[in-house]
Amino acid sequence: MKKLMTLLIAFALMGMLTLSYGQTSYSTSRISGTIMISGSGTYQTDLSQDLRSSLWGINTDLALFLFPQFAAGIDLGYGKSMNQLGDPDDPDVFEVVTMSLGPRVYFFMGGKYSELTPFIKGGANYLVNKTLYNDEEQNRDESELGLVASVGLLLNLAKNVGLTVEAEYNFEKGTDVNDIDTKQLLVKFGIRSFLGE
Repeated sequence: MKKLMTLLIAFALMGMLTLSYGQTSYSTSRISGTIMISGSGTYQTDLSQDLRSSLWGINTDLALFLFPQFAAGIDLGYGKSMNQLGDPDDPDVFEVVTMSLGPRVYFFMGGKYSELTPFIKGGANYLVNKTLYNDEEQNRDESELGLVASVGLLLNLAKNVGLTVEAEYNFEKGTDVNDIDTKQLLVKFGIRSFLGE
């Protein structure tokens, strides 16, 4: 939890620093060569279980605008779910760690000067899943393919920085016959900055 808070604070500071260089006008038509950096985080806990289980994740991506409003890049994600079992004073801890890496493409819509900018995003993930029990690795799976598609909205705070909210659909396909395909729908909040204009 402390690591998550530290990373979220770092993303917030990055956004504030970018704001200091921002301008009062908005531009959704980014020129070719503009670099886009973004970060987002999710956190979930089970209140009915006395906070003994939680799920959190962070994503950061780096992309380059190849054409106005169209960018391509790469996304890096890290997530962990934790569940405590047994004695509350000395619990057994079961953890699942998921790491992802994959390409992304982005298309931003709307007028040239707009405070709100809709966007769509798509790509694929190479996934590494690890299962740990009391900090000892029990299982590791590196043979899954994840497909990602999302729609979102960028709220431009200044010319070069904005806040995002997006609904993301994930489909993870197991490569073994006995693997179970999983589907997820996530709502993600983040910050996005643009460099090079």
